[in-house]
Amino acid sequence: MPPFLRLAMATLCALMALALPATAFEVQSHKTPNGHSFSLLTMREAGQTVVHFAWRGGDGYLPAEKGNLTELAPVLLVQGGSTDMPITELGTRLNAIGGGLLFYTGTDALHGLLIGVAGKMVPTAQLMNAVMARPAFDERWLKRLQRSFVENVTADQATTGGQAWRALREMGMGNHPLKQVRSKTPAENIKKITIADVKDWHQRSLSTGNLGIFAAGNASADEIGQAIDAALQGLPAQNKRKDYPRLNMRYPGKTILLHDPKLTKSYILVAGPLPKNYAPNQEARELGMAVLGVSDQSRLHTALRKELRATYAFSAWISDFSRDNAVLYFQGEIATPQVAQALQTIKASYTSLRQDGIGAVEFPFAKRLYANRAKTLLSQPRDAANMMAEAWLTNRSPAQGLGYGLRAASLERGTVNRVIAAEFPSFDSMTKIVVSPDAKAIKADCVITHFTQAARCR
Repeated sequence: MPPFLRLAMATLCALMALALPATAFEVQSHKTPNGHSFSLLTMREAGQTVVHFAWRGGDGYLPAEKGNLTELAPVLLVQGGSTDMPITELGTRLNAIGGGLLFYTGTDALHGLLIGVAGKMVPTAQLMNAVMARPAFDERWLKRLQRSFVENVTADQATTGGQAWRALREMGMGNHPLKQVRSKTPAENIKKITIADVKDWHQRSLSTGNLGIFAAGNASADEIGQAIDAALQGLPAQNKRKDYPRLNMRYPGKTILLHDPKLTKSYILVAGPLPKNYAPNQEARELGMAVLGVSDQSRLHTALRKELRATYAFSAWISDFSRDNAVLYFQGEIATPQVAQALQTIKASYTSLRQDGIGAVEFPFAKRLYANRAKTLLSQPRDAANMMAEAWLTNRSPAQGLGYGLRAASLERGTVNRVIAAEFPSFDSMTKIVVSPDAKAIKADCVITHFTQAARCR
């Protein structure tokens, strides 16, 4: 899921009074002394500068059973320090200059963030270069990460939500390698990853080419350019990253019951396809999602918590399984005796939104919260740099990525409602998964006892 969709609606409520106007952003194009191109959004009031490196390409060369290397390796890259600088010294030096480093992977890119303050960008970049060019991949750190990873995955797959999502992926993703990446099961596969695998990932991933660079903050273009050169020094010209094969996510329009008598509560997950994220109308889709189930004032939460009293929290969200496979989903724990009634309530609330749209009274309120949130996000260097990087990865200009706030502020009710009607999937076509200790909780099209059996429900 993209980072700008992860903030709680409660934060938005605090922003109501801000009534922030939407503004256009001026993105500058620059070259470093060594000839690396980068985009810059100058934010003079910001307290830091973020340089976002995006190495295009996935990790599709990995065998499926080692797919979770993509989560372990970026962490190990930083936590292992470098061959000439132990992690304790690296941390001390970063803290002393107010710097930070972060690496993470997406399905189509490796991301690296250089976070620093004006006047200290170059020394911060030199520390980033130390771990990129001369990493010390420590076997002991890998074992610790693997133990922690396996424990977390084992605990998650025992939860109602963890079982529901894994069942959805078993049905929808088939044998695609991203299923292991997303579900992380079998968890034992994580133990198969070796230091040799991590070193191979490093050699394939980092380079000075096939790379987009996006900066936002108050440091000067000259200083940022010098920092970029320092960070990339000594890296190979090209990487060997490889895209995953195309994923065609499937959503059987069925109701599946996963019966587990050991549970104490039930869980409902409803999911269906949307046009890919960053396709036209994304802001309209997000606003429709927010009205449906983001805050404690949303339609689903009101119907299920305040009226039916079947749950403490029930939400709607938009995410994706890959760039071409966006998903709209609703989820939450439900009191077991009320599962059947809750599913009917969800259907009625959602169908009403698709057919009738957002009301004339609720639209201005919802739009104001959404537009203010977009504006606030764009005031943060890290979010602004991320939006430019995401735009580049989806073949749009950095300026288009930063146009998020303007697009949010210009939404009109009629347009949004037409998008909801045309692009939100019908309830009957969506996959409905109920995880419950009650074998008769719901009339189901398919009954299973473990998420690994879900493929037979296609």
